[in-house]
Amino acid sequence: MVQVWVAAAGQMFFSLGVSFGGIIMFGSYNKFTNKVYSDSLLISLTDMITSIIAGFVVFTAFGGMAKATGRKVSEVAKSGYGMAFVVYPEALSNLPPSQLWSVLFFFMLFTLGLDSEFGMLETVITCIQDEFPKLKKYKTYICIGLSCACFLMALPCTCP
Repeated sequence: MVQVWVAAAGQMFFSLGVSFGGIIMFGSYNKFTNKVYSDSLLISLTDMITSIIAGFVVFTAFGGMAKATGRKVSEVAKSGYGMAFVVYPEALSNLPPSQLWSVLFFFMLFTLGLDSEFGMLETVITCIQDEFPKLKKYKTYICIGLSCACFLMALPCTCP
């Protein structure tokens, strides 16, 4: 039972992005009189509701696939990247216009990854601009340079 709560706490910190510095960076753009408590509550509740809805969607897909294939849900539910790139496309292939749902699903995955990268990149850009205020007028060039640097650092992770 303790392992479930530890996993839930880890997921909470990951989904809110507490340790990445993005929340502090975005908060630094607020006015000093901003209502932080109501913003924190709204963000946490929205994250919780989104996670609950996503859980319903995930286990609905698992249950449907388990029933269609005659297997147990635990056999269908593979953790990690297999869920996004194997289980969901297989579930979407059973829906009518399956090609449309597959294109929409992978477009959603692409935009989610891109959105996460925007937050992390903006955190680094804000740190650079806070440390070197004269560079604020070069934000576009800093963003392009950091994007290229991140791309080059990621290449060894994707190439054999």
